[in-house]
Amino acid sequence: MIPLWPSRGPDPNKPPTDDAALEPGPAPPSQPHPTPSQPARPPLQRNSSTQAQPTPPPPSFAPPPPGQQHPSNQQQQPPDSLTLAQLRRIVAEFPRTEPIAYDYVYTDTGPVEEEIDEWFMYNFWQWVRLNAANRAFDSAWARIFGEGDDKWEDKSEDERRDFVKNVLGGVRDKDRTVRSEAVGTLVYLVLGRWTETVRTATVPSVRNPKMKSAATRVQLNAMKEGVKLLSACGGIGIVWEALKEAFEPFWSDEMPQNLQLLAEELIHLMTIVYMTIQETLDDAEGMVSVETELLGLKPGLLQFLLNTAAKLRWDEACILPQTQIFLLLWKSLLLVFGGSKDVEETKKATSEFQAGDGDKGLITASPLDYHFFRQEITSKYPAYIPPRPVIPLEAEQTSILPQLHTNPTRNNGQNGILPGPPGQSGGASILHQPVHIATPAPSPPPSPGVGKGAKKQNYQTNQNFPFMYPPLDATSNSAGGKGGAGLQDLLVGRKWEGSDVPASILEAGELFSKRVKMTRATRQLWDEREKFLKFERGWDGADDDIVDELDLSSLTLEEKEELGLARAGDEGDRKPSDNEIDYGPRGVDARTKQRLDAVEEFYKEALPHLQSLVIVLLKAIMAIATNLIPQNGQQQPGQNGGQANRPGQNGLNGPAKVDVGSPSDSDVDEVRSREIAAKAVTGILILLLKWFKLSHVLKFEYMTQLLLDSNYLPLVLKLFVLHDIQQVVESKTDRIEHSFFYFCGSRAGAIPNSGLPNPSATEFEEDLEDSDDDAAPPPIRRLRSPSTEPTPAPVNTSTSPVTAPRPEVDELGYPVNPLPKEPITEFSRRNFFALINYLRVMQKICKHKAHRNLLMVQYKSSGILRKSLKVPQQELRLYTLKLFKNQVPYCGRKWRQTNMRVITAVYLHCRPELRDEWLAGSDVDAEVEEALPLEQALRSLTHWFNMRRYPDKMANEVRQALREEQDFFVRELEKIEVNYAEMEGDDASVRLDWEHDGTAGW
Repeated sequence: MIPLWPSRGPDPNKPPTDDAALEPGPAPPSQPHPTPSQPARPPLQRNSSTQAQPTPPPPSFAPPPPGQQHPSNQQQQPPDSLTLAQLRRIVAEFPRTEPIAYDYVYTDTGPVEEEIDEWFMYNFWQWVRLNAANRAFDSAWARIFGEGDDKWEDKSEDERRDFVKNVLGGVRDKDRTVRSEAVGTLVYLVLGRWTETVRTATVPSVRNPKMKSAATRVQLNAMKEGVKLLSACGGIGIVWEALKEAFEPFWSDEMPQNLQLLAEELIHLMTIVYMTIQETLDDAEGMVSVETELLGLKPGLLQFLLNTAAKLRWDEACILPQTQIFLLLWKSLLLVFGGSKDVEETKKATSEFQAGDGDKGLITASPLDYHFFRQEITSKYPAYIPPRPVIPLEAEQTSILPQLHTNPTRNNGQNGILPGPPGQSGGASILHQPVHIATPAPSPPPSPGVGKGAKKQNYQTNQNFPFMYPPLDATSNSAGGKGGAGLQDLLVGRKWEGSDVPASILEAGELFSKRVKMTRATRQLWDEREKFLKFERGWDGADDDIVDELDLSSLTLEEKEELGLARAGDEGDRKPSDNEIDYGPRGVDARTKQRLDAVEEFYKEALPHLQSLVIVLLKAIMAIATNLIPQNGQQQPGQNGGQANRPGQNGLNGPAKVDVGSPSDSDVDEVRSREIAAKAVTGILILLLKWFKLSHVLKFEYMTQLLLDSNYLPLVLKLFVLHDIQQVVESKTDRIEHSFFYFCGSRAGAIPNSGLPNPSATEFEEDLEDSDDDAAPPPIRRLRSPSTEPTPAPVNTSTSPVTAPRPEVDELGYPVNPLPKEPITEFSRRNFFALINYLRVMQKICKHKAHRNLLMVQYKSSGILRKSLKVPQQELRLYTLKLFKNQVPYCGRKWRQTNMRVITAVYLHCRPELRDEWLAGSDVDAEVEEALPLEQALRSLTHWFNMRRYPDKMANEVRQALREEQDFFVRELEKIEVNYAEMEGDDASVRLDWEHDGTAGW
């Protein structure tokens, strides 16, 4: 074949390059093929043919050629070219991980000492209660073992158990004084007996700026041993019963007497339960007996704490400690259900496909995506029969959800390839179209009108027309004569001998069908859709719940079979299959089955209270959003309504104390309490969403609907607007000198009072300063005493960021400021945890929901979420980019042009799908039009699911309305007012009339 462009010989003045040496193909015909004067690649040396003649001087902008070097030196150097294997090895050795700016790894919980520290607030009355618990233990010990020098370590295991059993008897006592002393003794026991254990331990240096906690290993071990001893003596159940009784006075209509004493007893009991759960979570293998006893409590931990948290909706006086209740509920969810690791194990156990098929690196598609692919391919190639789909979706369906009656079908004239006139309801006839659909090569459309109506699309061929005719084959000449077919055969010079469908289409169909994965959620949604359609059309038993409530004990088995209420061999008390728990296609182990049963039982009991729980949790987020650290870095005075308005300060912790240690400590305690509440609230939400989706997808959808209706999206966006994310991350509200373990060390005398403030003294107890009573609380001064010696600066006393530049990255993740050489350790881990969870919950609400993503676009969330991309943290950036990916199809072209760096970051970091049309959607207008109907369809299916499976938990009015809607014949009989008694009385007269008329023989 003659080339179109003449070949040019090599320029003699130009040295040969690597491209010329590596260029494949034969040599030009004007020159003979040169004999290779060097071995074949590798190695391949440069300019070996020009060693004998001098090389002309190179241009000023080019580096000198290597041929100028001495031949002996050149032979000692490695070759310049690289083989493909060497290049791949070099690329593989490049560091692929992004530089780490913060030493943070997302986990369900932090270290056990930090979790215990967060249970205690920086409040004066907190330390008073702990000192009272210390005195209660000493009093009980002296009463049982006498006034001596005997210590806990000196007693045997049996003597310790007898002591704990004696104390547990006091917990059941009706006398408030005896019960208060017994509860205080147990609190001191489970908190590690600090005056004995810390006194002989090596306390870490609290002046070290990198020190996070003053905890000692001896005290932590004593805490674990105390919890084990309490469980061995049967004390967990006794404490649980006492805790339930302690909540009762706060739920009464009248304010209880001695509120302060009741509050102290309540917080002590909650502390015992919290320490028991926390130690079990920290060492699950070593605390198996404790975990079994906790899971066997009646009523269960989750059910009782759920009801307690839901009742906070009506607690306007904020008497109960909300933060502690949230922490207890969060840790109970981790104990009963499990954390992220347990979620992944359960997901694998209940997966729809085998273990080897669920590779995360494999790009898959959903059955709905494959349905769209089939519709597009078959519309272009009607002769193509693609592989069968996983679920039998109808051609006009655009969602797995059942279509509402108000939703028009997509396969009509208005939406098809032949739209009718604007005033015409149906599609226009194909006979009146400018381009006939039956022509294999459409003729050009008529010339468009001149003016504004002329568009470029009018001059183009409509690509939506299908290819109805196959390509040429051996019978083409006989089809319609030898006119155009014969000329085409002459030009082509060959006949088509392959398939009627291109091989690329066949290959695409095979690949797409193999990548389709039916997930557990999709299968559950499809099953519920089929049941809903049968129920709606009357194909399924609509009155099964009514039959279950009827008293059929007087009927025999034959009568039940005759009425259709029982089958042969059925005893009549069978359980409906709809209420069975879905354990997946394969069997699961006992622990996984126990978790799924717990989720089912929890959802069943929580269904009437879930809305109240969501409102309570979002109220806490609202308080956090309006009272967290403002962007100017200073807490506004009077912004929070004072210290007394904080949840948990009125009544429970006594009157608010303004100055504790330093003038700013009260504000720091307030901000810290809200951060801990945010950590617990977001932990609760993310765990509930994860486990509900594992149990059943419609439980998950119901939870997301409650969050959406409670304005979770605008609330979290408001939180991101009002506060600087980087400042929130770098805020340091923990004060080691006010922590619980520092208090234990100072009370035990292990931490000398030299410069750091003592959190356990008051100015009105100066007379106790020189007291010999070890159980008496040490004095607390309102102001620090002036010191003549220079004292070091207090540890962690500033909430402002450090003077060094903040680590910041752009949209693509490239550093804007120089990243630190070592990861930063001075930051707020719980704020990182809460911010990531905010975004994760938002992503779970909006994922694959067009209506909710349109709400995010309406809220202008893209400008708000861009601030999260500046923080160099992997999870925070990932879920922010996922939220951007959801909104991109509904944003305009101008937004895309100005945010191309964000779109590029989405491509780089977000996992793609096989049919990924988030950037250039095929039919965005149709998705926007169907967004609200699909949201309504999902809510209808979810409501029907709850009504069918949990009828006793739904409102009686709703159940009655559902029954009346399906009972058509009852309504018709009521309309004609038929009286069955009169019908039975008139039966004989009617029969006589018929016999008299001669119709009896019929």
